[in-house]
Amino acid sequence: MNKLRRFYLNHLKRKMFNKIILIYSAVMMVLFLIAAVMVYQYQVQRIIREESDANLKTAQVLSIYLNRQYENIQTLVQQIYGDAALSDDLIYFMNHRYEDYLGHRLHLFSRPGEQRVQSFSSVLKSYLEQNPGASGVTIFSYPKDFYMQIRPQSQQLKYENGSKADWESWFSERKHYGWDTMNRYGPFLDAAVNASSGTYSYFRELQDPWTLEKVGMMMAEFDAGQLSAWLKTRAPDVRGRILVMSSRGTVIYDSEETGGYAGQTYPYLHQLDNTEKWIPLDEMSKVNVLSVGNAELSVVGIVSKSSIHDSTVRLRNTLIVVTLLFVTASFLVTFTVMRKHSKKIQRIIRSMSRIGEGDLSVRIQMPGEDELQQISVRVNDMCERLELYIDKMYTSEIRQKHAELVALQSQIQPHFLYNTLESIRMRAHTSGAKEVGQMIYNLSVMFRSMVKKDTIVTVQEEIELCSIYLDLFRIRYEGRLAVGIELDREIGGCRITKLLIQPIVENYIVHGFRSLESDNEISLSAVREEERIVITVADNGKGIPAGRLEEIRRMLSAPSQPSGVGGSSIGLINVHERIRMNYGEDYGVTVCSEEGKGTVVRVRIPILREGFM
Repeated sequence: MNKLRRFYLNHLKRKMFNKIILIYSAVMMVLFLIAAVMVYQYQVQRIIREESDANLKTAQVLSIYLNRQYENIQTLVQQIYGDAALSDDLIYFMNHRYEDYLGHRLHLFSRPGEQRVQSFSSVLKSYLEQNPGASGVTIFSYPKDFYMQIRPQSQQLKYENGSKADWESWFSERKHYGWDTMNRYGPFLDAAVNASSGTYSYFRELQDPWTLEKVGMMMAEFDAGQLSAWLKTRAPDVRGRILVMSSRGTVIYDSEETGGYAGQTYPYLHQLDNTEKWIPLDEMSKVNVLSVGNAELSVVGIVSKSSIHDSTVRLRNTLIVVTLLFVTASFLVTFTVMRKHSKKIQRIIRSMSRIGEGDLSVRIQMPGEDELQQISVRVNDMCERLELYIDKMYTSEIRQKHAELVALQSQIQPHFLYNTLESIRMRAHTSGAKEVGQMIYNLSVMFRSMVKKDTIVTVQEEIELCSIYLDLFRIRYEGRLAVGIELDREIGGCRITKLLIQPIVENYIVHGFRSLESDNEISLSAVREEERIVITVADNGKGIPAGRLEEIRRMLSAPSQPSGVGGSSIGLINVHERIRMNYGEDYGVTVCSEEGKGTVVRVRIPILREGFM
């Protein structure tokens, strides 16, 4: 367990790509195994189907051969019964002693003008010559207790041996089961007949066509070796095992080289009804059962599991090798690809570590167009923006320190200055110069506000400062300046950087005010537009020449300059720079002006409630 835990900690817990490789390999292995099992099952079923079909074809070939043998026998019997002379010859043979039969034949031949009558024995020999599979025909006589064996090259007359009861029992059994094997007749037939265990026979009872009396039995003997020879010529690739069985289950032919069940009753006869599933015979097997016409024979094809075992073993081994090759190839390809991406990730991690140590000059060079390359681009952009932001903040801090220094310098003895201005105001008021006193009061209020250290004020305070500043000039110019102020109460308490509006108003007084005219007007409004505060300063002053206006607009749209404009000068550009530094690039100052008609300056800042700055 400790080794597994160390392996997990060292190679998996902090190694994302190792986890991916492990999971991917496991998934691919499972998928390949499932695919291999499915292919194996499909191929096994295909092999079984092919083996079964080939076995069925072999059984059909053998069925055709047996059906032809049966039809030939029936044709032979019909030929005998269809010819009156032949049938009379056969019936006479069955009902008389052989010496009497020979005398009868000689008598027929000796008649003058009588045509020569063909004997039944010559017809049977002709049948044997035309059917190589038939090895002989035996005719049994019920009335005279003898039988004649007819071979292609010989003919023998034999008398029945054994008891009469045994023969009658044997004949009775043959009437019900026409097909049988020769090794079942040992006690009754001649040794030359029962010596061959590879012989099977067909029995047909004979009767007198005129009286319909049962007079004997014909037995046709067949060489089982001819069945094997027939299969070799017609179905050389014998698949499985082939059995030929009689109606009572006696196996008259078995394709096994050792003979197998030949001459025996098949022990699994009642299990041959199910031809769709595997059934337990000598081993689990599939069977094909074909009936041979009306011959009361069945051809049974048997495909055992052991017969397809070699093919399935080869298939299984091949699939195992192929699956292992695919799994190995998949793992190698995945490992190569993941290793390549892992190196990219390590490069990004090293660069991020240097950035975390404060080296913002780091730039990640990442080939390709994948997500890692996009991450590298974003990190590079972030470093550039951080550098720019730090430069801006540094510049803003320098400016703030400079402003604080100026403010500190201006605060030399502030109480002394306040008291002095208050004394002058009281002297002017006592002397009756009320307007001079008001101007001194306004100047004192402005002075107090401007030297405060606070850099953030409310919109209302900034507007009031501008109003006091304009009051000074309205009193000074005695009715030649009209002032309009509008403030949306909803935004009056919002926060704003100090002295953003006063420099704009001062620009109008310095550059746009027409001192010789009496219709000077300036309006100051602060309203809300969605999530912004828009402060508008509009006048009907001299306006700005087109060239100068274009220059101002170009300076306003240019990127922020770290050094500012004009050092300590206060103006539109200074206000614009302060807004962008404090609120971002989406905010700032816009100017619209027409020479001789006036100027409109709009300041856009975000809505910030108390506590945001």
